[in-house]
Amino acid sequence: MPAQKNRKRLPAPESLSHPAPAQPAAEHPAVEQLSGKALAALLMDPQRNVTVLVISHIPEQQFRIDPHVLAARLGQEARTFMVVNGDETHQLEKGLPSRLHIYGTGARVYPHGERWLERVSRPHLLHRSTALPQLYDTLEHEVLAAQRFNPSRPHTASLPVISPAVVKGFPGEDRALVELLPGGETALIRSEDLLPGIPLDWLVAKGQELTGVLNPATHVLDIKALLLPHPSPVTVYQQGDVALGRVKSVSPRHAWVQLWPGSDFRIGVERISSNDLDSAEDLLTEGEVVRVRVLYENGAVRLSMLDVDDDEPAVRAPALLRGGPPWLEANRPYASIFTTGTAVASPSPQVPLDNGAAGLSGVDLSQQESLLSPAQRRSALQSTQMQLEAARHTIAELLAAAKRQGATDQVARALQDQLKEERRGSGELARELHLAEHQVEVLKTDLAKTREALVQVRRQRRSATSRTESTPEKLFLDPEEQFNFDLLALWARMVPAAEKRLHPLGNFSSSPQFLESWAALTEQQRNKTLRAVVDLVADRQGPLRKREPHVLRLNDGAHAAPTLRGEDVCWRLYVEQGTAGALRLHYWKLQTGGYELHAVVPHDVVKP
Repeated sequence: MPAQKNRKRLPAPESLSHPAPAQPAAEHPAVEQLSGKALAALLMDPQRNVTVLVISHIPEQQFRIDPHVLAARLGQEARTFMVVNGDETHQLEKGLPSRLHIYGTGARVYPHGERWLERVSRPHLLHRSTALPQLYDTLEHEVLAAQRFNPSRPHTASLPVISPAVVKGFPGEDRALVELLPGGETALIRSEDLLPGIPLDWLVAKGQELTGVLNPATHVLDIKALLLPHPSPVTVYQQGDVALGRVKSVSPRHAWVQLWPGSDFRIGVERISSNDLDSAEDLLTEGEVVRVRVLYENGAVRLSMLDVDDDEPAVRAPALLRGGPPWLEANRPYASIFTTGTAVASPSPQVPLDNGAAGLSGVDLSQQESLLSPAQRRSALQSTQMQLEAARHTIAELLAAAKRQGATDQVARALQDQLKEERRGSGELARELHLAEHQVEVLKTDLAKTREALVQVRRQRRSATSRTESTPEKLFLDPEEQFNFDLLALWARMVPAAEKRLHPLGNFSSSPQFLESWAALTEQQRNKTLRAVVDLVADRQGPLRKREPHVLRLNDGAHAAPTLRGEDVCWRLYVEQGTAGALRLHYWKLQTGGYELHAVVPHDVVKP
């Protein structure tokens, strides 16, 4: 946000907490500290022209909101203050209008400008340290949303102009704040101008430079020309690639998954779980980002979740906007696309109001009488006379009642006592409301945790039921014959019929050491090892490249000699990735052709 000239500076803080190193203030804003009373006076100052972030903390609590992290993220967009929960937050509460304070371990954003009291967001209370990253993002968005634009500055052109810009942040899921180059003015990008329903941080990234058409009247930047055309799955994914998709809808027998907006593919429950009794609604959550295997059968795209490991690398999701980030990420919150972001109105020129008698309608009150007809004036006069007569009658009755009772002072004291009682009851109701609001926040947090747990449970159940070889039947007494049978059966399922001639099972053998290591594996590890051996022996170059086969050298040196057995060379490839003790397959590439499977070992075992 560019600095505005001739701003009235706010009062200097009384003291500083943890002053930043001696660097320019514009780069490292300080975290300020004021008493609760002084902070309330600063917030209520009608001349305040900067957004304020107030952070409170309980001294004895182990986790807290780090003000220095937020001050660094917000820069000059806001001033950051710290208060201690207790007397200081009580003084802050007394100096602010009802229900605008902050307490406990929490934070609140206070906008500036006209009618800022109506735009104060709710307080954010921290109940667990794991919620800190999301809280930091939320506070940054609210600060951006609180900024006031300056659309009334003169423009050099009244027609739309092409302007470069850089993305500064996201006030809401449907708005992006950009800084125009080179002037430094601010403008908005609106999601409804691009892909309605898709959050803007899925389309553009913070710090991204782009060019659009600026409307000087509304300060809206149109970047519709940067939208990329929908690709064809064949140009993005090869046979057997793992892709990221978003669950669009779920029914008991099938689900619809999007690889990108406008590319919806049906996936039956039989391709989600190997259990015939499962329902897709018990395994998938609408809006969830899932991993699917892309298959091409008779020219048609088929998606499958069977035998897709959580640690199997996925192809990067395509961008929807030129130069933008991938539109899907594996760790994206499943419900983010359905939450409604904070709406930020497009800036519009302000219309000055006269200080005279003219109202919003523009009609001068002094001229209203001349606009009435004679009949209307007579009717108004009669109505006024009737009201005066009724008022005189009421006054006479009150005087008579006061004379009859002769206890006006007693009545007044009784009314005063009743007013005190009502005020006491009002205070009690305010405390109950405060407690209820706190309970609502706790329930919201519990609901979010429950929803996240539900998604995790469904993912675990889907992972367990998607294994087609979860309970293999032992058909041979000889372990090598059983392994060869299992390998042949998996090859028949993994390799499409049209590609079996291109990827037949080559020559291989299994050493006794390999069979011993194979017997010590869990069922899930055996399934992963079988898929790795299929990729190796059938020479499936696409999946095999992702397993990064490489020569097993004698030591860690870059120029170390390979491990040899006569003229045979020992190699190694990934069976698992991204898990503790990830498995590796050691094998010999024989000089006579073919492979000898040597052992399945943890990744830190580097000797054959």
